[in-house]
Amino acid sequence: MIEIISAIIAEFNPLHKGHEKLIRSIKKNNDSVVVILSSNFTQRGSPAFIDKFMRARTALMSGADLVVELPFLFACSAGIDFARGAVSVIERMGGINNIAFGMENPEFDVIKLIEAEKTKKYQEIIKIELHNGSSFIKAHALSLDKIINGSYEFISKPNNMLAVSYIRELVNKNLPINIIKIKREGNYQSKLIRENMSGNSEMMPDYSREIVYEAYRYGRISDENKLWPLLQNIFIRSSAKDLRKIYGIDEGIENLFLRNWRNAEGIEDFVGRCVCARYTRGHIRRRLIYILMGLDRFDVIGAIRGGVPYIRVLGFNERGREILHEHSGIKVITKLSNINERIGKFFAQTEQKASQLFELTLNHQDFKNESQMPVIYNSRVNP
Repeated sequence: MIEIISAIIAEFNPLHKGHEKLIRSIKKNNDSVVVILSSNFTQRGSPAFIDKFMRARTALMSGADLVVELPFLFACSAGIDFARGAVSVIERMGGINNIAFGMENPEFDVIKLIEAEKTKKYQEIIKIELHNGSSFIKAHALSLDKIINGSYEFISKPNNMLAVSYIRELVNKNLPINIIKIKREGNYQSKLIRENMSGNSEMMPDYSREIVYEAYRYGRISDENKLWPLLQNIFIRSSAKDLRKIYGIDEGIENLFLRNWRNAEGIEDFVGRCVCARYTRGHIRRRLIYILMGLDRFDVIGAIRGGVPYIRVLGFNERGREILHEHSGIKVITKLSNINERIGKFFAQTEQKASQLFELTLNHQDFKNESQMPVIYNSRVNP
């Protein structure tokens, strides 16, 4: 009988020693670990470094028992929706006792911060900050800092900010799930690995490094610049009115895009030209992916309102198989074709399109990769 199950929400893009430490610190108590893993596009709006099945393998090799997918519609979203989707996976699976995550400052009183967000004073201050031209993220942090000293510095750190989103969602849903906050230690950063694999490969455990090298050998490392010609083509044939039909394209960002694309030399340069007080890099990148996907704003808003419609399994070991058998309170699938319900079908079709778009960022494309079966891991058999 499995007694304690802990969930970790992650991208593992790629998995480094800090991620391994997080998983193994939970496993010390003989907990089972469920990883809710982003699909092929990340929260910051970029294609993942390697595909989700490769990242699921690294999660299982690090000690996870079950890896399930955070669908594209939530994975490639701002922190609030990213957290809402991930927590809805936890809620609908059932049987999960804990949620664990790394933070730069786990000692900070997050509950007090969340309570401050509900005050009249906060609402008054953030209106002024937004009126002064700050992005929502910056206005949010500045407003809280005027109520709770130190909030701006705390929220400016990415893992702290995501932790706030997770905890806020748990509080709003009144879920009886324990929160395990773990101090992030060491300068392990997936970003540094992506930028300089050869120079920073020591940040990864051996098995994660080997899987990334395998991806290199088979041409399975993503390059978002391959998407730039597709974006240029869309901008050539689109008016501002056309772009406003896309999910997330509002507040005049469509005009900013149409004004800047002609002089840009690639996606990174284009994003840099569009960054301003109102729009962060992540905000812009996510909207470029939404444009490439052709996501209708009303379809997406209607679909994500109810949380995740299914649990999609990416990988498991024997213990993970038991978790699925004993605790899943929602339809569990291994293939997207197994979904027939309307909202679920929209999620599945969008996932399929996102994976095909991801394949275009690779040197060696495998458009059947999305349909592969989950990774089955046995530590006594698998290396």
